[in-house]
Amino acid sequence: MRRILTSIFLFLIVGSISVQAQRSDQPERRSEMKERFEKRAGEKSRMQRGPEAMLGKLNLTENQIDQIQKIMLDGKKEITPLENQLGEKKARLRTLSSGDKYDVKALNSVVDEMATLHAEVQKVHIAKKGEIREILNEDQKVIFDSMPEKRERLKKHRTLKARR
Repeated sequence: MRRILTSIFLFLIVGSISVQAQRSDQPERRSEMKERFEKRAGEKSRMQRGPEAMLGKLNLTENQIDQIQKIMLDGKKEITPLENQLGEKKARLRTLSSGDKYDVKALNSVVDEMATLHAEVQKVHIAKKGEIREILNEDQKVIFDSMPEKRERLKKHRTLKARR
């Protein structure tokens, strides 16, 4: 009996030591990965997202930046109520589809309303993109047109994330 208790005690000590060794190794790995990331990213180690990334790539003048930010703000003001309505329609869709009675006609009606709202959001995006293009010079337009749409960036991000 004494042998069994001694061997269990030794096993627990060895197990806890190995767990501690793994835990102490994690900060080193993190700092190593951070260094690698900073090397790859170069001087711009901080990832930029959204409008800041776009504005940085286009080499814009201060006047252009101000105009573009105003256009984007106006677009956000137009889109926000539409997105809020879309959220309400999604909630309505969930409510209708999870109730006791499954009313296909009502569900189809809500889906049609959502499609209309989604189309309105896309139209605002297209209009604002056109306004931004008018401000740019020819070189900037080429760069601006080659930038992927948000949907494409998200799709690429998801595929990269899935590979990990």
